[in-house]
Amino acid sequence: MHNYAGMLPFQLETRQRLGDALYRYMVGQPADAQLAAADANSQDLQRYRLLPRVMRATKGIDTRVMLGGQRWAAPLGVGAFAGDVIFHPEGLLPIARACKRLQLPLAISEETVTPLAEICDAYQGCWLQLRAAGDLPRIERLIRHAADCQAAGIILTVLAPVHPVAGLQPGGYSIGEALQQQGLRTIGASAPGVETLPAFPGWGWNEIRHISAFAAQLKMPLMLKGILHPEDARQVPESGVDAIIASNIGLRQSARWATPAQQMPQLRQHYPGDIVMDGGIRSGTDVVVAACLGATLSLTVRPVISALVAGGEEAVFNLLAGWVNEITAISHWCGVSAISELNPSFLAAEPLS
Repeated sequence: MHNYAGMLPFQLETRQRLGDALYRYMVGQPADAQLAAADANSQDLQRYRLLPRVMRATKGIDTRVMLGGQRWAAPLGVGAFAGDVIFHPEGLLPIARACKRLQLPLAISEETVTPLAEICDAYQGCWLQLRAAGDLPRIERLIRHAADCQAAGIILTVLAPVHPVAGLQPGGYSIGEALQQQGLRTIGASAPGVETLPAFPGWGWNEIRHISAFAAQLKMPLMLKGILHPEDARQVPESGVDAIIASNIGLRQSARWATPAQQMPQLRQHYPGDIVMDGGIRSGTDVVVAACLGATLSLTVRPVISALVAGGEEAVFNLLAGWVNEITAISHWCGVSAISELNPSFLAAEPLS
């Protein structure tokens, strides 16, 4: 159950297989920067220490959580990433099969190449993640497609625009250009590559309410990803959205964004619904810390990609299964009988350096 300063599993092997540029893209490091062991998201989670509770006479623990009207086996899921076949010839399918075996949710980017119907045939516990940009009919068409494929729900990324100019992507690597060069079309695109969307889409809460109502008609739960400011969290209940995801999109746009771990206490004060934490999750213990901060569920991405590249489905399954076991053990040592009983009283925090 050791967490080595946020290091990724199979780190050296993954870097060798992907090459320097693609590996830097995956971990969100600029081409001219030194590869760090941990990003700010991970470091802020690492500063928390857990307080065990003893002699509680607990005889077991229920790790299950409810989110989006569905019950999941643990407060852990796999987040979305673009260009899945760039990392593995089967794309997302090995991850989908591993998540099905463990009954954990899986987010699927609209910038995924593997057709959504194929992924949902392998596992229906999938949420389609869309960028909150472009015209509303585009979003409606993709939500309807997700409903037809019997996906579990929709994630709307409200922090996606503005898009960086050419050459500013992490590692100097453009997934969109790579896919276009190979003639590969993604779920949300009408041509090879990823869909080009307005940098400044002009969206507001009216558009969110419209999309929320549309998704509700199709009985598709909707989560907003990219909420960090408490005033934004305060607006969410009136929009009809089912949950929010505290995320800075892996610090890819800017290293100066606040981290989800920093903002969770304020978000929890201003938003009464379910909050998912996305960013810096590197172990089962991180998931327990996030739950103590008020997260219903945590998403992890980079460790899963690394496992996928190095060992395919079995490596992904073993990684996630190990984390679920770690969540179970750590939570039991905290003296709770259900994940929902975790709260800030189980945390001690070191000062930020």
